[in-house]
Amino acid sequence: MSVVKEMKTVTAATTTQDVHPLDQLSGEEIIRVATITRQAKTDIDFVFNTITLKEPNKNIMLSYLGWDSSKPRVTRVEREALVVALEKKTMKCYEGIVSLTNSKLKSWKYIPDVQPILTMDEMFEVEELVVKSELVRQECLELGITDMSSVFADPWAIARHVSHPGREKRMMQALMYMRTCEDDNQYAHPLDFVPIVDVGKMKVISIERIKPRDSKFTRPTIPQMNHNFLPEFIGEENYRKDVKPIIVQQPQGVSFTVTGNQIDWQKWNMRISMNYREGLVIHNVSYQDGPEKRPLFYRISLSEMVVPYADPYSPHYRKHAFDVGEYGLGLCTNALTLGCDCLGSIYYFDATFNDHEGKPFHVPNAICLHEEDHGILFKHTDYRNGRAHTVRSRRLVISQIVTVANYDYGLYYYFYQDGSFQYEVKATGELNTHVLAEDETPGDYGITVAPQINAQHHQHFFTMRIDPMIDGVNNSIAQVDVERVPYPTGHPKNTYGNGFRAKTTILRDTIEAQQTANYETARFWKILNENRIHPYTKAPVGWKLTSHSQTPFFAQDDSVVGQRAGFAKKALWVTPYDENQMFAGGFYCNQSSGQDNVENWVKSGEDIHNKDIVLWFTFGVTHLPRVEDFPVMPVEMCGFSMKPCNFFMANPGLDVPPTSKKINHSVNAKEAASNESCCSNKL
Repeated sequence: MSVVKEMKTVTAATTTQDVHPLDQLSGEEIIRVATITRQAKTDIDFVFNTITLKEPNKNIMLSYLGWDSSKPRVTRVEREALVVALEKKTMKCYEGIVSLTNSKLKSWKYIPDVQPILTMDEMFEVEELVVKSELVRQECLELGITDMSSVFADPWAIARHVSHPGREKRMMQALMYMRTCEDDNQYAHPLDFVPIVDVGKMKVISIERIKPRDSKFTRPTIPQMNHNFLPEFIGEENYRKDVKPIIVQQPQGVSFTVTGNQIDWQKWNMRISMNYREGLVIHNVSYQDGPEKRPLFYRISLSEMVVPYADPYSPHYRKHAFDVGEYGLGLCTNALTLGCDCLGSIYYFDATFNDHEGKPFHVPNAICLHEEDHGILFKHTDYRNGRAHTVRSRRLVISQIVTVANYDYGLYYYFYQDGSFQYEVKATGELNTHVLAEDETPGDYGITVAPQINAQHHQHFFTMRIDPMIDGVNNSIAQVDVERVPYPTGHPKNTYGNGFRAKTTILRDTIEAQQTANYETARFWKILNENRIHPYTKAPVGWKLTSHSQTPFFAQDDSVVGQRAGFAKKALWVTPYDENQMFAGGFYCNQSSGQDNVENWVKSGEDIHNKDIVLWFTFGVTHLPRVEDFPVMPVEMCGFSMKPCNFFMANPGLDVPPTSKKINHSVNAKEAASNESCCSNKL
């Protein structure tokens, strides 16, 4: 194994001319932005909630990237940063735009009735506050806990508290646990109360107890049995002894090249960035089709997600985490470990964010880039003469892993040699647990995964923001449903009853484009360019969008989570491009009412036919926990895929060379391997 760091890369920028307009802010730039802002606003005592790149206007970037040739090409782009700041005393929120090009605060405005994203600084401060609180100490004493160093808190967004429904106060709630020793699994020892914290005052303002429901007890005892998974608890003597090493090697190096944040891999070209909120973002995706470089996607990111829990009683109704908009996937990203999180020859990209003082903090190895074998790309055997032709597939993997309290998510972008693209979420980590009294049951809303430990039913919804430019900026969306022909068996047009066909419907406005999955019709969607007709099909070229990971939203539409997470109610939404609509749950989704989200953006019925459009695509899983998910969960996967659909002239992978034992060094475990190729060719 090797770390591929010798490739050309962009170091920390010292001037705005040294960086690409889409590159994340460097540590030096974050310091400059904070300094410029402070010098311009000496009358406000504030903390920096967010300092991030303000991405340039799309029309400017289309010219800069060379896709818009209707006017002289833009060669220089002003570099700007977005600042979100909170006044310490009042928790009032301000937005500023700083020009790094001109070293100037360009705008500054007060944003009423909002609460910006929760930061890692606040997480640590709230946990420290909670475990030192006298109110919390008294609760713990009643539970028999005298050592407060054994008490831990997972600070959560408050969602929308019925007793504190507005956003004038910046609030959090803390889910409480204990540990019996250092590194013990705290989710095996959940406590039965939830402190409510006023973050502005940094004060625990109330305690909510979770009362047993079908129990003779008024309060549970805290389970003391340990349920651990770390190596020191399992013990080396208990590990399997029949696991032999698998070694992934690329002795001649990798097949991709990296220039700054631009990636070239075979016929793919793209650029990546990392920001505090969405984490990993893919920009400017194109594919080299013979002499033509064809644009595919301007920008792809995980725009929002929500994890609603099923238990309708207080305080559980507030457990619906917006991991993108409330906590930030960038802020929660892991520093990846070579040989553990990714195997083979790895290229890492780092990330840089800001703390409350406007100082940068660095996350090394935040993004992993590597290649993987992916089985067979295509194969055919001529049964007449036995000649077989096999071409193996490989894929380019761009990934990050985030930890949000108990859950861990691996987020993977896959690019394939046949021109297709896939996004996959690997959910793992630990179940969010709730304590039961000795005689209490979870009822309809969870399962007992260990004595007195309830894991509640919940769902995970992920909404991608896909900004397409399939052979150009103006695209359309078609829905495809497969249906039986409307003629009974015996009819002249369906004599033997086997007829079925595809029905294609162009979605023309934001009302029509609100669509759900339909397995009865094998429904999928296509992104079309109606301005380019395929010479064979005589129909528009396009890309096909499918997912096997779609589940209904089970909360009521007018529930608290239903109002706030409207994006989870449909599989597909489509809107005209609007640079201010970046997040499906709204920019300020923390403590939100749900007024600013994609469900409300589409109500006006705007035209989306042959326009510059954005797709909001939702997929997910319904998680009914199992005992086997405790104490740590095996990976659960979900995602979607996109494939060229009558876009190329043939299978674009025809020129991928066949592989052989001589290349991949495969051996026959039963007997000595022959030197023959895995496919009989006559080259």
